[in-house]
Amino acid sequence: MKTTKLFAGILAFLLLFTGYAPVEAAKKKKSKPPQPIEIVADEMYFSDKTGELFAKGNVVITQDKSKILADIIRGNDKETEVWVDGPARLMEPLTNITGMRIRYNYGSQYGFMQDVKGKCGNDFISGKRAHFEEGKLTAYDASTTGCPAIGTPDYRVTARKFVIWPGEKMIAYDAKIWIKNFVLYSTPRYSRSLRKEDENEFPTFGYDDPDGYWIRQRLNYAITDNITAYTDLTYYSRAGFKPDFGIVDEEEDYSFRLITGHFKDSNSRRIRKEPELQFNWNQKPIGKSGWNYYFTASYGKWKDDDKTSWHQDYLLYFPRNPIYLDKKKTWTWVNGFGFEQIRDSYDGSNQNITRFNTALYKALTPWLTAWVGYNYTSNNASVFTYNHVDVTNELVRGFRIQFNKKTALSFYNSYDTINNRTYENYITLYQNLHCWETRLEYRTVKREWRWDLVVIRF
Repeated sequence: MKTTKLFAGILAFLLLFTGYAPVEAAKKKKSKPPQPIEIVADEMYFSDKTGELFAKGNVVITQDKSKILADIIRGNDKETEVWVDGPARLMEPLTNITGMRIRYNYGSQYGFMQDVKGKCGNDFISGKRAHFEEGKLTAYDASTTGCPAIGTPDYRVTARKFVIWPGEKMIAYDAKIWIKNFVLYSTPRYSRSLRKEDENEFPTFGYDDPDGYWIRQRLNYAITDNITAYTDLTYYSRAGFKPDFGIVDEEEDYSFRLITGHFKDSNSRRIRKEPELQFNWNQKPIGKSGWNYYFTASYGKWKDDDKTSWHQDYLLYFPRNPIYLDKKKTWTWVNGFGFEQIRDSYDGSNQNITRFNTALYKALTPWLTAWVGYNYTSNNASVFTYNHVDVTNELVRGFRIQFNKKTALSFYNSYDTINNRTYENYITLYQNLHCWETRLEYRTVKREWRWDLVVIRF
């Protein structure tokens, strides 16, 4: 009970210290007041009487972090509006698109354009028309892909309408998911988080010892702008069908997730959750200290082959921003520490855990990087083997060689300093296949193979 109160006290202090509170987090973002615009051009004419303006030659309009580039721009300052009849480019921190017949009201910070094409975050986008406002882009009769291609891309999503919050999330209405010219599936509302690279609407393939070959497909449905229902359908040639299901509410500062089904960790250890509720408070900076924090909590019914337990897990972790030890940033030092509490009804256990992680990376050449690190866990007693920390005092070292733009090889050694033995060696070959990447891994101690094929987002 004392430890739980300590967790709550530390978290409450951090929320107040960093300026965040659950009540405030639930409120929507307030729009910034309109910022003044700056126009730079080779030639420019302006009428004080009518407010009409005309700019020609290398025209750049800047408002806060947004830019519009064109050869000729017309406008009216009294109506706080500019327009371009020909081609123009819109540039924002995560957006770079071109289009025709752009019209932008810098007073309301709202604009639209036709024949849109360009990049939004990691995705390439094209559409018949689009409108844009602060922090959001809406494209109509459009398609997106993470794969650049002259003709038909290897994979893509088409939709009647896309609503994109760059760097945050995307919702597509009347969407179709394609592999080349084949429609995998269609859905009235499709959503994808743009914060997580592991979320993938396209099938992935692979091989794991001892489960055999596998194929996985994620399906989802956007219930609202923030709430999404999804399922991961996974089939193994030896282990059989192992699906999982979930519903997630993604807010700006936090998320709730209710999940059920079959889950497997990186060591092929399985658990069934029936169900589990998860809460995640997204990573936030602690003032200007260079340190950050995040908090996770979960509670649910866990079940393996011979036992069932109501399982609780609370983690408060403090990662630090990377520290560069030289001007060229060839030496990088990363650190983090945290506190975790795990409870299980099966045996009434209550484990209090302290974690510490540190690693030093050195870019020896543009194609060779080496590292050494240390991971400490104060207590690894656990009711379940799923996500179990096998090495409490772990020395890690390794390197990665980039042979060319498409091929790389890495070696990772995990050494148990308590028992003075190598826990595992991981040898991984990476091969870029244009819009896909394949990874082949061999674990020398367990003599196990891992292989997967996933899409790449450029």
